[in-house]
This record gives sequence, structure tokens and C-alpha cells, in this order.
Amino acid sequence: MTAAEIEKIASAFVTARRRAEKLEAFPGALPATLADAYRVQERALALDGRPVAGWKVAGIRPDLRPVLGADRLAGPIFADNVRRLPDGGRAEAAVYQGGFAALEAEFVAVFARDLKPGPAGVTADAVLDALEGLHAGSEVASSPLASLNDIGPLAVVCDHGNNAGAIVGPLIADWRNLPAEQLASRMLIDGQVAGEGTAASVAGGPVAALVFLAENLRRRGRHLGKGDVVLTGMTTGIHPVKPGSLGRIEFAGAAACDIDVVVARAR
Repeated sequence: MTAAEIEKIASAFVTARRRAEKLEAFPGALPATLADAYRVQERALALDGRPVAGWKVAGIRPDLRPVLGADRLAGPIFADNVRRLPDGGRAEAAVYQGGFAALEAEFVAVFARDLKPGPAGVTADAVLDALEGLHAGSEVASSPLASLNDIGPLAVVCDHGNNAGAIVGPLIADWRNLPAEQLASRMLIDGQVAGEGTAASVAGGPVAALVFLAENLRRRGRHLGKGDVVLTGMTTGIHPVKPGSLGRIEFAGAAACDIDVVVARAR
């Protein structure tokens, strides 16, 4: 992609998010590779200018993995979009009206120290050693472009990974000693169970998602830092919401959290 093509896409998404205005179509030619899509994402980060407090990881559809050469994708979480509920409780999630909007129950990793890959990359043991813990949580997935997910992973990467925030709930009790199948979660939307799952719903488990992310960031000249939060991947599905919806996440070994969905405002 040319610098002008990258600028056009990144600028359109950043402007739409700043103004809280929907986009009718993808703003330009879709990148042909994930490498180009991440170049768009990096340019969007530079144009936005806000501090990044962490990252989201999401799986790529199995049929697209051979084509794109990756199993997962990553996107940034801005510091002002992180809501912390260490004891459970209630938080607001701002989504783009007329755009894409969903909640996802996810295990959230919080880092106690920097994780810098060495020459041989990052191991699962190194990730576990750097973690403060795994928390109950939710991704606020939203984009000004309603069709973003339908277009596919290349579009998702371009627009901040389709992320609009993270809910970081209570620490999961005994998370280091429990098998993934016992780390259970469920999401309710407006009082109805929308989905149930476990940490085993994430391919390889949350730690595998973190190893992927560390390598993804290394290739981009970045690394995971102390205090960073990481959404490790959906466990119960993608649950569409709209302003006025009420989400609730329930995780074994943690207090529940309620999430009020509101309209994103211009900034």
C-alpha cells in the first residue's frame, strides 16, 4: 500500500471515532495483507495520539487462516476506554450508534512487569511469570462501520481491532491452578443468557493468546508493559448490543459485573 492509501483509511477511522459518526463504507481499498493492515493500525495510533493501556486479541476464522498466514489478530485499547471493577459492580460501555456494537465475555490478563521478547521469542512460562493475574472481563467491541466484521479481519485490524474499550473485573480465584475447562464464563444481555463458555473456548487458552500478542508487538517494535491489560479472546460468542442494552458477565471464582451500553460521544 502507498503512504497515501494508508493515510486515507487511518484518517477516516480516527475522524469518525473522534466525532462519534458512523461510516457508510470502508474508506478506501482494503489492504491485501495483514502486514499492510497493521501499517494502517499503526498510523491510526499515531493520528489518535491517546495513550494505549493494552491490547485485544481475537481469533481469525479457520478458513481465512491459511490465506492470511495467522490464527489471531490484535488491536489497541486506549487508556480512557478501560473501566475497572475490582470488586464487581457496574460500568458503562460506549458504542458507536449506527455502527458495529457488541459485548464479549473475556478473560483479561493484567501484567505485573514488562514482557520483552528475547532472541528466541516469548515462552508461555515467561508470560506466566510476568502476569499479575487473570480477571473476569468484557470487550466492548464497536466501530463506526457497521459492516466491519462482515468485511473481515483485514478491515478489523485497520480500525483498532474493532475495539472500543475493556471492562476489567475481579481477579479470578486460583486461576493458575485450574484447567481451562474449569474457568467458566457466561454473558447475559437484558437478563437473557446470550452465551456460555470457558477459557478453553480460546484456542490454546489465554496464555497462547498472550504469546501470540507478544510476538505480534515485537514485529512492530513494541512490547507488553507493566500494567498493560489484554483481552485474550471471546469465550461465549459475539453478542450484539445497542445503546440501552444491559450486559452482565459472570465468571466462576469472581464477582459479577453489569455493563450499561451507552452512546459514544464526540471528543
